[in-house]
Amino acid sequence: MDRLLRAAGWCGLVFLLVLGLLAALPRAVRNELPDAVIGGAVIVLGALGARRVVRRPR
Repeated sequence: MDRLLRAAGWCGLVFLLVLGLLAALPRAVRNELPDAVIGGAVIVLGALGARRVVRRPR
């Protein structure tokens, strides 16, 4: 359960970091990015963050 909570926390942190980076982009760049690109970046970065936290016990 502890690993699950840590993974959820990392996914949330990555999500907020991506949103922060997108907010820092100039408005013209944000308007040109399709929503699918933004959603895909959030999913991929969240999965990578969760993968680093949740590791199989050896």
